[in-house]
Parts: sequence; structure tokens; C-alpha cells
Amino acid sequence: MSTFDTYRHVVLPQVFRVASPIILSQTIILFQDTSLVYVLSLTDLLGAASKLAQLNGRLVEMYLAVAVVYLIISSAASQFVALLRKKSAIAGAHR
Repeated sequence: MSTFDTYRHVVLPQVFRVASPIILSQTIILFQDTSLVYVLSLTDLLGAASKLAQLNGRLVEMYLAVAVVYLIISSAASQFVALLRKKSAIAGAHR
């Protein structure tokens, strides 16, 4: 087996199995910290909703919609990470 084949078939699958839950967890944390971007006066989802709410005067509705979007995306991503960790634990137990 060549070095490339060894990496492709042995090393990289193990690396992805171990590292992907950690990387995805950090991605979720980064996504949840995007409200920090708003504090720094850069536009993100919350900033865009705030600007739109100021135009039409529906502050509560816009913030509620943003909260629901954040909740859905964060929950779905967290469940995906939990599924990956479970699969990783099962794969590790079968060795």
C-alpha cells in the first residue's frame, strides 16, 4: 500500500472520526457567539433584524424570529454532533 493509500484509507478516516465532533462543537459555539459581532457594530443576523425592526417598528417580532432561527440551527447542529459522537463511540467499541 502506498503512502497516499495509507493516508486515504487508514489515517484520514480515523482523524475525521475523532476530530469532526470537536470541530462541529466549536462551529456551534462560534455560531452562537455571532451576537458579539453585533456588539462590535458589524452586520449579522441579529444586526439585520434590528435594522429591519427599526424601519417598521416591530422590534419584538423580529427579535423573536431571530431567537427561533438561532434555536433551530443550534439545536439541529447540537443533535448532529451528539449523533457523530455516538457513532464515534460505537465505532471505537467495535475495534
